[in-house]
Amino acid sequence: MTSASIGELTAKQRRVIRAWCMYDWANSAFATSGTVTIFPFYFVFLFNNALGESASFMGIAFTGSSMWSLGVAVSTAIVAVSSPVLGVIADRVPIKKALLWAYTIAGSLFTALAFFSAYTSSPWAWLFGTFILANIGFAGGLVFYNAFLPHIAPRNLLDDVSSRGFAYGYFGGGLLLLIHLVLILFTQDTEIADLVTRILMASIGFWWFGWALWTLTIIPEPPTYNGHQGMNIRGAVAVAFRELGKTFRDLKRFRVVLVYLGAYLLFNDGLQTVMSIAGAFAADTLGIPLVFNMATILIIQFVAVPGALLFGKLAQRLTTKLALTLSLIGWCLIVLFGVAISPLVPTDHADFDYQLNYQSGSGDYIVEKAPDLEDSHTEVLWREEAGEYVEGDVLSSRSARSLSESVRLSDNSAYSISIVGGNLDEEKRVGALHPSTLGAGPLDWWPAFVREVMWKPLSFDAGYQWLLLGVFTGMVIGGSQALARSLFAQITPETRSGEFFSFFGFMSRASAVFGPMMYVVVTSVFDTRVAITSILVIIIAGTVVLRWVDVKAGARAAEREDNRRMTLLQEQPQCPS
Repeated sequence: MTSASIGELTAKQRRVIRAWCMYDWANSAFATSGTVTIFPFYFVFLFNNALGESASFMGIAFTGSSMWSLGVAVSTAIVAVSSPVLGVIADRVPIKKALLWAYTIAGSLFTALAFFSAYTSSPWAWLFGTFILANIGFAGGLVFYNAFLPHIAPRNLLDDVSSRGFAYGYFGGGLLLLIHLVLILFTQDTEIADLVTRILMASIGFWWFGWALWTLTIIPEPPTYNGHQGMNIRGAVAVAFRELGKTFRDLKRFRVVLVYLGAYLLFNDGLQTVMSIAGAFAADTLGIPLVFNMATILIIQFVAVPGALLFGKLAQRLTTKLALTLSLIGWCLIVLFGVAISPLVPTDHADFDYQLNYQSGSGDYIVEKAPDLEDSHTEVLWREEAGEYVEGDVLSSRSARSLSESVRLSDNSAYSISIVGGNLDEEKRVGALHPSTLGAGPLDWWPAFVREVMWKPLSFDAGYQWLLLGVFTGMVIGGSQALARSLFAQITPETRSGEFFSFFGFMSRASAVFGPMMYVVVTSVFDTRVAITSILVIIIAGTVVLRWVDVKAGARAAEREDNRRMTLLQEQPQCPS
């Protein structure tokens, strides 16, 4: 009898499902505090500090965010190439759990090693390298974690179980992110800020490994259905390479799976790219502070918990495919308005970086406010060109005018200045690199238009725009990921879960390679806003292809394959061990 809900399953089944969900709780710390918030922001800071706003490698101009995107591409490419072979092996030798152990240990270890970046000769390169290795552990672990899904619940409950897994992940990742946010708020602008940031990065690795022990000690190794239970690993490796081509040919018999993988390659490409570069984009292009971005990600995490569960219920009412389509339409709108986020042009005197007030008695100007120039490449150039002024400095009329002209004309100026009183009364200047400066890029007309008709009337600066976008992102992010995974489980045979989910992981990682690389190239040719818009086109294409996926036909084909393989298993003699 098929259970109608998870609550009707046996206590042992519910315990296994809970343990499986806890792995999402464990590794989501890397996805939230790691790849989306602390890691990219700290990397952009280290990169800019060492190399400036951009640097040329092999003739390609890299910004901090595009170099970060390259790291994502390299690490996921390694997993994309290796996972299909490992999947074939895991369907012939019971090592799915061992592989999950290996990826978890490697990923959490290299995450913790990021702490030592400050003690190396090239901190940004150390962080870059440890992130690539940690991300291999994260992406590789997900392949085999997902492969457990068809084995722990009946097919009719896969939407619910998958959604619960993501809900656990968003809550667990959000909880650690909240702790990190509090610690950063208490230590920012102090001498220990850098040390605390690196400790927080290391804590992600400890959280990941510690909670993963719950999963790894409880969840059972799935059975193998291939007639080769006695095969050792060496024999399985040889079989894996021989049968990989056969598996590709077999996919022709699963037309629905092929169509779905095509759609998934496209829309997942867009989603993974947007999620992986969002933090760096916020720091690099929008100038949003780390604390503000962490608060936004925190909102996303906790809104995503009910969002994932809501889309799980929608899937039961509307079908998985339709609920997934709705979530992807939501993503298209989010990306479209993400491109439109733009800081407001400062107007009030109190909004400017430099604030100078005229002193009628002396005829000089006093600096009421000045930016805190950190020790980064661009700010060093600006300091050398314009001079370093701090709060309380007294400037002559000539010096005040010179500073104002430097803000307006310098190629290194990311600041704004407002002067009140004297001959320079009401003079307001905004630098060429100030976050609010638009107009140079091919698509800058769009954020300029939205800023004029929406953000300016609402008095929403970039930070609050980012927060608002985070709320809507939280509503769809869990649903899109959970339903994409459960829909694939519904149309693939349970007896070949490792094999098929390795291809699912391959497509996931292959798409996560193409998208970031495209972001790198388009950023080099145009700018980051055009690069984000190019990702939107891919999501739309994937959503369109999804309409040709016949889920019922795919489920029937999967059931026939399960029956065929079970029959072969019963008929074939067991290989000796």
